[in-house]
Amino acid sequence: MMRGRYGIASGGAVIDHVLMSVASEFENQVMRKIQALAPMELPQRFPGTDPVLAAHKYDGEGVLVHYAEGEESFAFSAPGGRVRLGFPALDELTERFRAAGCKRALLRCELYLESAAAADGARRSGVSEVIRVSFSGGDEDLARLRLALLDIVMLDGKDMRGQQSDFARTMERLSELVGTGSSARVHVQQAEVLPEREIAAAFARSVEAGGEGLIIRRLNRAEAFKVKPQRSIDALVIGFVEGEFEGHVGVTSLLTALVYPGADSDPQLQTFVRVGSGLSDAERIGLLDRLCPQIVEAPLPMTDSSGRSVNFVRPQLVAEVHGEDLIVAEGARELRTQLLTWDAGSGQYRFLGLTPCPRLSFARFHCLREDKDGWRGGARIEQILTRVERPTPVAEATETRLLRREVYAKGEMLRKLVVVHKAGDLPFPYLIYWTDYSARRAEPLKVSTQVASTEARAQALAEQLLAENLTKGFNRVGE
Repeated sequence: MMRGRYGIASGGAVIDHVLMSVASEFENQVMRKIQALAPMELPQRFPGTDPVLAAHKYDGEGVLVHYAEGEESFAFSAPGGRVRLGFPALDELTERFRAAGCKRALLRCELYLESAAAADGARRSGVSEVIRVSFSGGDEDLARLRLALLDIVMLDGKDMRGQQSDFARTMERLSELVGTGSSARVHVQQAEVLPEREIAAAFARSVEAGGEGLIIRRLNRAEAFKVKPQRSIDALVIGFVEGEFEGHVGVTSLLTALVYPGADSDPQLQTFVRVGSGLSDAERIGLLDRLCPQIVEAPLPMTDSSGRSVNFVRPQLVAEVHGEDLIVAEGARELRTQLLTWDAGSGQYRFLGLTPCPRLSFARFHCLREDKDGWRGGARIEQILTRVERPTPVAEATETRLLRREVYAKGEMLRKLVVVHKAGDLPFPYLIYWTDYSARRAEPLKVSTQVASTEARAQALAEQLLAENLTKGFNRVGE
């Protein structure tokens, strides 16, 4: 998709196989080997006085940037191959490198938006917002994109991948090329060198200031860590998904909820998070035996990402769930979950509608809290919300509206285009379906689906499909 100078390709757009191979190897051998640490591990892991680099962790999308003198610079993902070009931050990087006399470079960067954390202090999902802006943002939105330079892969023909054990030199070179001013569209990552025993305090300061966390690097050897804030939430178990794993049958995930004040007279629950990570095999089997006798009628149909049904249960158990951050919105879309009531006498839930509720990122099960009663303060919604007035729900819309349906034929070959709009508070409510049928092919039927955030974008994708797939001889035969 091109709009003026700006362009984005969703995947597979890097045709230089050597470039993609180098970039993918760097992602696998360097970036994916950064070890994750819990905040509580910092004092034990970093007790001494050796200097370490503490770098700000950006909440955006990791990209590689290819620069070559006299050519168009572009940012891309590896190995996926999503490509962006022609946005202001990339133009600024090109000018900086040209002015520095650089001929060629391959850089590891973070593409992010300064406004990922809103003025009200609520956390926005940085990756989702970057993607939304990239596909459907206007010129003002694109101007908000920034590039933080994290590492050098190649520079003027020199392979820098082996310099991880002397990362201070890499930081010095990046600073020389683009400067350290974090207010610029292009800048080296914010970082400071500290005695390792001060890392825990530096992390605490970062979190207090609303930071995403830290990347910690040893300066004398190739060793890097990432640490992000962790939250612990106690929530009622109100449902589960049953499935197979490692030759067994058990609970694949738990559906949890939090309780609004006033539960003694009018019990209201806000569905919170569905969590499967962190459960041991024994816990999955044991929970299935424990929860199956508690199954009640579902107040609405719910499934997991694999399409397996959620079984609702009596809200009795409390689970301690750990995660990294509370996300209140993805882009401009406020996150909402189901508001339910519970009638203990009849053993029934009732669905009231959708209301705003943060999402816990990277949620994982820690343990059952047998010592807690969810109805007597053990699963309070105050754990995630500062204002806990009972919300006014918005009914869940289910209508799907057909915008476009066209069928084309050429002999035994058929092409069908369908564009629909799904009602509800969805980030990408427009779906574009393309069906390609040819009886003489080894694979006769091919179906693809694309999504869009606006009708204009959906119609543009539809026109592109028609232009690329309707060769000479196809005629429209119906709707």
